[in-house]
Amino acid sequence: MSENDFEVVEPRAASLIESLRAFGYDLGSAIADLVDNSIAAKASKIWVDFQWRGTASTISITDDGEGMDKSGLRTAMRLGSRNPNELRADHDLGRFGLGLKTASFSQCRCVTVITKKSGGDESVMRWDLNHVSNKDAWHVMLSPRDGAMKERVGLENLKSGTFVLLQDLDRVPGIPHEDEAGSEDSFMRQCQEVEEYLSLVFHRIIEAPNGVKIYVNNRRITPVDPFFVVEATQILQSHRLRDSSGATVLVEPFVMPHESKVTDQSAREKAGDSRDWVSRQGFYIYRQERLLVAGSWLGFRGWRKDEHHKLARIRISIGNQSDALWQIDVTKRKASPPEQFKDALRKIGQTTRERAKRVYTYRGSRIAPTSAFELKFVWEQVVLHGQLSYRINREHPLVQAAKNSGDASSVERLLKVVESHFPTHLIDPNPIDDQVIAIVQSSSDDDTEVRKMLVASWHALKDKGIGHSQIMTILAAWEPFNAYPALVAQLQSNPPYQ
Repeated sequence: MSENDFEVVEPRAASLIESLRAFGYDLGSAIADLVDNSIAAKASKIWVDFQWRGTASTISITDDGEGMDKSGLRTAMRLGSRNPNELRADHDLGRFGLGLKTASFSQCRCVTVITKKSGGDESVMRWDLNHVSNKDAWHVMLSPRDGAMKERVGLENLKSGTFVLLQDLDRVPGIPHEDEAGSEDSFMRQCQEVEEYLSLVFHRIIEAPNGVKIYVNNRRITPVDPFFVVEATQILQSHRLRDSSGATVLVEPFVMPHESKVTDQSAREKAGDSRDWVSRQGFYIYRQERLLVAGSWLGFRGWRKDEHHKLARIRISIGNQSDALWQIDVTKRKASPPEQFKDALRKIGQTTRERAKRVYTYRGSRIAPTSAFELKFVWEQVVLHGQLSYRINREHPLVQAAKNSGDASSVERLLKVVESHFPTHLIDPNPIDDQVIAIVQSSSDDDTEVRKMLVASWHALKDKGIGHSQIMTILAAWEPFNAYPALVAQLQSNPPYQ
């Protein structure tokens, strides 16, 4: 069969253009996708404006980015302008080359783009769905609608940038339609919800050094960080996973403080309404610092969002080279971990959920490490001759106490024997999905032994000349003491000075 034996079957413009409106965007995710384009254009400031005029209401996005010339604008207005398999720059938040079009089409029937590069002239193009449907042709208009140029006031004052204007907002709540009166209050509520959505999705990009400034109706948005770090926040051991493409994925588990421990006003503002904490638990997936998935247990069997685990949050950071592996969709609201990571993420999630439940049960009585003392672990991961192995942390207070109380060289030999016989072969790397993992509750015998270890560690640190308050901060940061907040609190109140 000849490679030249084919027939071109072009899609019908009138049919496909309407189908492209059904990708699953809501207003917040649509505006966020347009903001992505501004960030990719290296904008330092982005303005999102909602203008109420009844049926003539508009939404616009203006940025001070690099802008485009006529050729660049033509490419940007083309459906599928980029191959999702192409390598992208680190700051590029796009993927399919559809976002500008599909995000706009999901909310309106007319989108106009006016753009200019530094020292260049303005270029204008417009997708008008009514025209495409009537003509059944892929016509991109080369002029704006009457009055549209008056809307671009912000762009006129910039050396370079892009202005995107959405008109005929037939999918935006509050806009009058044939069977609906419409409401300015409803429209402006959408504006408030978009502001809240952007403050969460782009919080890391906003908070970064020289971060992007985003304004909604000329009000600069305040970033909302779901991983707010205060004194009582537990930062657990992070993990670096490598996917099949060689890219590194960073997994950072947190146990958020019990609401009774969030007393500072600024911390309360960061934490948000505690009644929403149940919905905020779970994994958060970031791509190039941009939030994709906010608070999901990723479908792991039996893991529900409940009160006991509401303090568990896990941050996953991936690069844009991992899009296909994580099955990121066009709307950038959905992602699914690769099969090769699911066991590791399940284990990390289980540990975080158990610790979160313990903190919740103790109502936050744990004395958390300050920013100067992050959580410390008994076992350290080390790489020797290319092989992963485990080593007992020599800085642990109990190790120090043992060395100080006897023959330090004998203690060191004992530790090396334990390390050299670490039972890795007994650790199941593939837990069964249906396996029920019990949360082990501490017994009175456990508490007695831990109390003895706490006291021994306290004396070892005291012998170094460290004060009681600092000792308690250090101990609270070490395994296994961080899992026994009530015992740490008792020692805090009744130090063993004698």
